[in-house]
Amino acid sequence: MSSSKIQVFRYQPELAASVIYWSWTSILLFLGIIGLLEERGKITVFIVLMFILFVIFVYLGLKRRMILTNEQLRVSAILKKNQYLIDLSVIEKILIGKYGVTIITDEKEYSYIMFPPSKKAFSESLKNEPQFTGEMFGKI
Repeated sequence: MSSSKIQVFRYQPELAASVIYWSWTSILLFLGIIGLLEERGKITVFIVLMFILFVIFVYLGLKRRMILTNEQLRVSAILKKNQYLIDLSVIEKILIGKYGVTIITDEKEYSYIMFPPSKKAFSESLKNEPQFTGEMFGKI
């Protein structure tokens, strides 16, 4: 029986995708505010709908996470079709930057934005995984 530990870390995708996503999300809020001002403070179905959509998209944007197991890194996204797995054994390098991490495999490069506590916990957890044989560069 193997001891399977699962750790969860929050992330945002690389900078360009994050800016685009959060810009579109904030447009929903501004549309609701504009609708509220146009109706002189009277709450309409449009305003309620924009606020509900804004809350839903904020929730979806904040629930992105990486799940680190003993053998794999599972990266969840908003859409299920965009979720993927990275085997720890194929990771060649981890570059730790000021605002996040970049994972380099033999096939692809993945960049993520992370808060410092999450970035630190992720890099320390990854160092302790026996399946991870790659190199880690940068300050935590």
